[in-house]
Amino acid sequence: MTRETGTTGGQPSSGDVGRPAPALFRFMNPVMRRLLRSPFHRLLSGQLMLLEYTGRVSGRTYAIPIGYFAWDGGSVLSVSGSRWWKNLRDGRPVSLLVRGVRHAAVPAVIESADSRADLFAEFVRRYGPKVAGRLQAGLPSNRDPTPDELRSAAAEKMMIRFDPAGSEPIA
Repeated sequence: MTRETGTTGGQPSSGDVGRPAPALFRFMNPVMRRLLRSPFHRLLSGQLMLLEYTGRVSGRTYAIPIGYFAWDGGSVLSVSGSRWWKNLRDGRPVSLLVRGVRHAAVPAVIESADSRADLFAEFVRRYGPKVAGRLQAGLPSNRDPTPDELRSAAAEKMMIRFDPAGSEPIA
């Protein structure tokens, strides 16, 4: 049995100004899941993928739409302020539905805040401040972030890299 859940995890923090309310996610996530699984997935597939994983305590299978960015070696990177990533700490393989194609992947939760700050800096170098500003991590969208802003973003958000479990790149 698959339990499908939303991507939010609690009350908005001060860094979530402009972020949709959790109730909106609970309403929209089922719609996004259906779209991502349908022939119409192209409407969302450029920005969202469907993550399917097994809960570490419940043993249930969850399916949640999450944002992603192409990274190194066919990997994808996701940024989250929610708690779903805690189920991925043990590195058990997950399934990703990206652009209508299912991929087996191995998640790597970036636990160190210093490593996340460095990764945020690299993200800004690759994608630019405008895209980084849309991560809802408190990063400026009109200039490169300061080291303090990178550390603050790293304290606020988790980063998860999904590496391909096989030879085919994810994105």
